[in-house]
Amino acid sequence: MRPGSLVLDGLAKRYGPVVAVQGVSIEVARGEFLGLLGPSGCGKTTTLQMIAGFETPSEGRILLDGQDLASTPPAKRGIGLVFQSYALFPHMTAAENVAFGLEMRRVPKAERMRRVAEALDLVHLSHLADRFPRNMSGGQQQRVALARALVIEPQLLLLDEPLSNLDAKLREEMQVELRELQRRVGVTTILVTHDQQEAMALCDRVAVMQAGRVVQVDEPWRAYELPADSFVADFLGRSNWLPARAGGGEAEVAGRRFALPPELAGSEGEVMLTIRPERLRIGAEGAGSLPGRVHSRVFLGASWLYRVDTAIGPMMVTAQNTGAPPVEEGAPVSLSWDSHSLRRLEAA
Repeated sequence: MRPGSLVLDGLAKRYGPVVAVQGVSIEVARGEFLGLLGPSGCGKTTTLQMIAGFETPSEGRILLDGQDLASTPPAKRGIGLVFQSYALFPHMTAAENVAFGLEMRRVPKAERMRRVAEALDLVHLSHLADRFPRNMSGGQQQRVALARALVIEPQLLLLDEPLSNLDAKLREEMQVELRELQRRVGVTTILVTHDQQEAMALCDRVAVMQAGRVVQVDEPWRAYELPADSFVADFLGRSNWLPARAGGGEAEVAGRRFALPPELAGSEGEVMLTIRPERLRIGAEGAGSLPGRVHSRVFLGASWLYRVDTAIGPMMVTAQNTGAPPVEEGAPVSLSWDSHSLRRLEAA
């Protein structure tokens, strides 16, 4: 069956007067890894459930390799599923869990054993084939769930918050393994997550959702660097907001004027500018263009996050941890940036 292209065409879901999903149209290429990303209640899980066949769309079509899935029951859609809870059968071993879907499809025993062995080897769990889920770590259980989803050779793999139950360090390790596995297998994959870093680390493209609609579909770095509106900018990371008046290739904020990048030089009137914390440089008093004072600081390991009070309001600044002592709270500082780091945003 593998692989498959997916088309969501005007997909909508209503529960009485409540609109959960509205007007979702996305094309997912064969072998692509797409992330449905957004806050709780934005419609991403409902969208996934419609693709899987657990929810019936109120409007729109779902096409898998050109076939409309409207009348196809979930078990016959050629879809592999990995849930947040992994949903392993506790009374079955790892091998038995992986074999379950093949048994339901009446795959002959010899072929079933071969495919189970290959799937467990794919996720590096051959040595735990006879172990029960209760005797496995969270990461091992997640790999069994992946093997069970992949062993049926699906056209499409759906992942519903698959790493959310893991601790931070293991989650990062599994992100690397999951990405490598998806590339190796080449199966078209859709991930539902509210974790921005996870989506950006794993996916070829992300579809950012807000209130049931897709706001932006783009490569992760483009969505981060060139957000479609203020919601996307805020959801995908920290941002500093600069309500400004533009004119003559410059922007004025709280009585201070700054150069605009060439692509914004023609802007006139009231604009909303934004700049990411890592694009700001924090230096000694008088060394930059915007004076301020360090209000607070947070150590993040690889970096320091400063809140600096300035004449244009508080500014968040991320500075790489070089091993040198950090700037003290209360210290006078000066901020600077390159004009090309400024972005103009539309209201969400």
